[in-house]
Amino acid sequence: MTIALQKLNRTQQVNVANTYKLSDPSYNRNITLEQLHLEFEIKPTAIIIIELMEFYLRTVERMNEFAIRMSEEQFPLTLLRKMRNEDIDKYGYRNKHSFVHDYYKDKRLALERLFQEPVHQWTMNKFKTSDPERIFDVYLEQGKYSLMTTVSMLA
Repeated sequence: MTIALQKLNRTQQVNVANTYKLSDPSYNRNITLEQLHLEFEIKPTAIIIIELMEFYLRTVERMNEFAIRMSEEQFPLTLLRKMRNEDIDKYGYRNKHSFVHDYYKDKRLALERLFQEPVHQWTMNKFKTSDPERIFDVYLEQGKYSLMTTVSMLA
């Protein structure tokens, strides 16, 4: 079985909406991460990009969004960074109380939601503190698009 992705020229206009409909001609219900790796020439050795894609592109809708929006980008990592920032704006914590509450329920999930990036045990071990209020304060000081490794060194 062969599935071909249509690669758009950089000059084509692409309407990027927050939702993608099944009736959209560029929407592919059977799209996979492996197809995206091939289409955008992401080598198996690019483990950081692959890991970020696995984290950000968990649904068919997100994979299609990535495929469509790549026509406007030169590098996959640039688009993944933009998508991360959009997710922080859309799903990030609006107040410290919510973060602290979630942190005590599930530390890893709370940190993933705060930073919108994959959280590993070794990254969580880098934090100088386990106080969620301090972590959130440092996060705000560094800016809402700061990376977890930066905040972990300061909190």
